Amino acid sequence: MDITVLFLVLSAILFSIGLYGIITKRTMLRMLLSTEVNFNAAILALVALSSESPSPATGEVVALLATGIAAADVGILISIAVLMYRIKKRTDVYELKESRG
Repeated sequence: MDITVLFLVLSAILFSIGLYGIITKRTMLRMLLSTEVNFNAAILALVALSSESPSPATGEVVALLATGIAAADVGILISIAVLMYRIKKRTDVYELKESRG
């Protein structure tokens, strides 16, 4: 079996774990961690597929771009979670629906 296939299978497993975490968790921080697992699974798939292309630098550049976007996403979501905790004293996602005004 090719090593690329093994990396793609690992990426699919990681993505499934992250998706399960997003669907089943209620707190914002746990959902954020699950989203990061999904981002890392996508980056792993990009790097694995770039090893098969004639220009392997393309996959690494896209992976670096995705890592930068994921880091920006984490900063925004953590600031929203901190703000929500200061206002509500909880980080339950379902309370966001109740606080609409």
